[in-house]
Amino acid sequence: MSNQFLICLLLILIWGGRTEIGSSDTLIPVTSSMSAAPLKIKQQFTVAKVALNRIYFSPNGQSVVTASASGVASLWSLTGDSLSTMDGQKPPMFNARFSPNGQTVATTGYDGTIRLWNTQGKLLKQRQPHRAAVTDILIFLNEKFIVTSSDDGQTQIFNRDGIKLAGIIKPGTARNLAFTTQGNLIASAYDSGTVYVINPNGEIQHEIVTGQGRINNVRFSPSGKQILTSGINGTAKLWQLNGQLLAELKASSIGWVNSAAFHPNGRLIATASDDGILRLWQTNAELLYSMPLGESNKLTSLDFSSDGKKLAVVSNKGQVWIVDVSN
Repeated sequence: MSNQFLICLLLILIWGGRTEIGSSDTLIPVTSSMSAAPLKIKQQFTVAKVALNRIYFSPNGQSVVTASASGVASLWSLTGDSLSTMDGQKPPMFNARFSPNGQTVATTGYDGTIRLWNTQGKLLKQRQPHRAAVTDILIFLNEKFIVTSSDDGQTQIFNRDGIKLAGIIKPGTARNLAFTTQGNLIASAYDSGTVYVINPNGEIQHEIVTGQGRINNVRFSPSGKQILTSGINGTAKLWQLNGQLLAELKASSIGWVNSAAFHPNGRLIATASDDGILRLWQTNAELLYSMPLGESNKLTSLDFSSDGKKLAVVSNKGQVWIVDVSN
């Protein structure tokens, strides 16, 4: 009997004798190697009585910002302490994000407004770039530009003074935005299932027809050469910028995949879905881990910390989980 077999047997016993290596609800890795530990919850706390629509880590990984269905953005420590609150916009608030330098928080309003705040919760600027709900907002390119998406089908690019520089308009809702770390490309995902990749001049560089229905979330890979989409058909898909499908992750047993994100190393993907299960994948669509987070929860958003050691997840019941993924 080999030493490797004995080690594997011991780990199975430690984890309660669960041998369902390929099942969707086990915490044991589905890879042949049994040396890695399962995902581990570091902190769990409830911050609202309503759904949390989005969560993002601050660039330094020391705090998170949440956007809620009640129209409130909040900053939290990783142990659940309230750091600041930003409210006053018409609910629901679909998104709130940190600027790249971490000093500004941008929020969206259902009334077509956007607001910029400092991290202490002081309002810095308010503008109304749309007549319909703003679904997402980005600050990029050395804090000089702002991108918005809206129910009116527009994706718009502004300078910090609010002057419109460029944009596109397409049928349906522009749902979610992403930009490359290099700042040369912006992705805008539409409810039609199409992702438009544009440059900062508003020129369409690529058009990806996903076949997923409404796209809830879009992300660029760290290299900026691939795009990850999550849709209402229960899948997350990995694409080349030219529209070539690289992998399809069947990431929800029921309902939508609400969020998907690349690990900073670019080799792993996390998904959050309506079935309440957090899943971690390789980019070839091989499932590595799955972790149910609470009974009858819908997981609405997730984000990796910049060092790749932590994963923040939120639910439709106002819950936040900080998960250790350092292993």
